[in-house]
Parts: sequence; C-alpha cells; structure tokens
Amino acid sequence: MEVCRGSVYLYDFSNYERFMTELEVLIEINHDYRFTLFTRLPTRRLIEKLDLSLISNYWITNQTDGNSIPPNLIEISQIIEDSSSDGSNFFILDGLELINDETTSNSLLGSLSLLFDRIKARHDVLVICIDALAFDPDWMVKLQYLTEKLVVKSPDIVVIDEEASNTVEPADMPFQHELGIDGGPRLTYLAKLPEFGFTREILVKRILQWRRLGLDVSAIEPALAYQQKDAYQLYKLVEEKVRRATEIERFIHANQQYLDATQIAVDMFRVRQLTGLDELEKKYYSSP
Repeated sequence: MEVCRGSVYLYDFSNYERFMTELEVLIEINHDYRFTLFTRLPTRRLIEKLDLSLISNYWITNQTDGNSIPPNLIEISQIIEDSSSDGSNFFILDGLELINDETTSNSLLGSLSLLFDRIKARHDVLVICIDALAFDPDWMVKLQYLTEKLVVKSPDIVVIDEEASNTVEPADMPFQHELGIDGGPRLTYLAKLPEFGFTREILVKRILQWRRLGLDVSAIEPALAYQQKDAYQLYKLVEEKVRRATEIERFIHANQQYLDATQIAVDMFRVRQLTGLDELEKKYYSSP
C-alpha cells in the first residue's frame, strides 16, 4: 500500500512474523521515505527479522541501552519533533500497550491526538501498530475515528521448484511454508537472480527470503557494501550453497524413516547453517 503524506494509520497487529513481512513491503513500496521504528523488540532480536540498514529503530523499554527509549509518548514525540520536517518521514509505533501501562487511557488518547495533528502538519506518515484485544473497545472506537486503517498486501513471489512448474502466490496471500522435519520451514528453490539488473535492493530481498527459510546466510552480508560485480560473485557462491543445502534437506525428508532422529536433528542444523555440506553430501549420496 502506498501511503499519503500527512496521514495517520492504524495497523492491526497479530504477530511479529506477519508484521515484519508486511513492513518490508511498506518499505519497498514507499522507498522515498525515511523509516523510523519504535518497537518492543530489542535490536538483537530485531536484526534477525529485518534489514536494519533500511530503517532507524528505537527499543521501547525501561532498560538503559544505546538506542532505548522509555515507554513514554512525550519522549517518542520529541524524537519525531527533532527529525527533519521535509515531509519524508515514515514513523511506525509498535508498543502502545507498554505506553498505556504507564498512563491512563484518556490521557494517552489526548496525547496521541496532539501527536497526530503534528504528523499531519509536518506532512509525515505515522503507523500505529496495535492489538485491539489489549484495549477497551470504546477506547478503540475513538482511536479508529482519528486514524485510517492500513491493509498491506504482500507482493507476488515467484518460486521455482525443480519437481513442479513455477508457482505464484497471489498478492493477498500471507507467506506460508510447509514445516520440515526439524520444525523449521521446508527449504524451497527460489528463482535464480541474473547478474543483469542485480542491485543491492534485490540482494536485500533475497537475504530476507533466505532468512525466512531459517538459513544462516551471514556470509552474504559483506556483499551489501561491495560493488555490483563483486557483490554478485559472492551472491553466486552463497546461492550455490543454498541449492546444495536444499537438495540435502529434500533427501533427508524423503528418507527420514530410515534415518536416526538424533542424527537428523544434528544434520538439519548443519544444513540451515550451510556448514559441512561436503561431508553431508558424501554421507547421504555415496553408494553403500
């Protein structure tokens, strides 16, 4: 969804997996904005779910940390006030429940109303992420009156499967993965990225796709700072590792009834870490 400047939106929050996926979509579609996220998640957890080079972030907590901020709307409003006023800011507030615990609902609504007026005057964008079940229904009605509802539709994802034809997930379908033996998502053959048109933005999307599959692709992260040619060469090396890992995972899945459960757990961990692939290939593919 492409947003309108000077608008305040209400996002129906259900879980962080869906939220992070749809946040990536918002960043992609509204790439002209500078994104700032106020969230309940500490940075050490957030970095596992989101490319932080695309967004500034603050951890809402009473703890003292480098980028922490107390659950206080005055503090958050001040950061917004101190930001550039050129109408290119996109603020996302996740954690209203924590702020509500520190004040009364009526006081919070009044403070939010003042913040909304300031956002509109600055021509910025604000998205409030909220679980409606955590608030009084009458209070939620008042908040909904002050905001617009935000509905994010995920972009099409093309997946190449060597055992089937190309498939496309419709735009309004959530990302879904079949679970593997170890409880993580089954590995999937993703469309290979050609060198022509290869960009940092495309690489970031692919890294996030791999992470959603439970793969440790930290080896590719230096490529984000490389020139295009060098970045693509490193990408191809990691892509080949992912392909081999996918083959091994499929072999294990197809033959699990003949394998030791403990060994499966150990080997699947190595598969997702993209380590020891030579050894695993010899183990599973060599003739007895």
